[in-house]
Amino acid sequence: SSPLLSSRREATREATLINLRQAGFDTWQAVILKPDAMHVASAAEYKTPQRQAIEDAGYTIILNVGDQPSDLTGGYAERDILLPNPMYRIA
Repeated sequence: SSPLLSSRREATREATLINLRQAGFDTWQAVILKPDAMHVASAAEYKTPQRQAIEDAGYTIILNVGDQPSDLTGGYAERDILLPNPMYRIA
């Protein structure tokens, strides 16, 4: 199992866990969500220090998957995959 990191807000934890389980993801070590009061300019501003903390805890991040380019910036992953998102693109 491994930690999962999302830019979803903590207030969405219950719905997020339901979504993950319905999609077949149910063996995570932890689900890390953005604090409700946190405001950042980009996903990278939030996710990069979180990924660093995950690696500092002894994990190796082998795959980083996101639907926005800002999901993939900041390093701390051996490989990145940008998924298509036909609905929106965050600049």
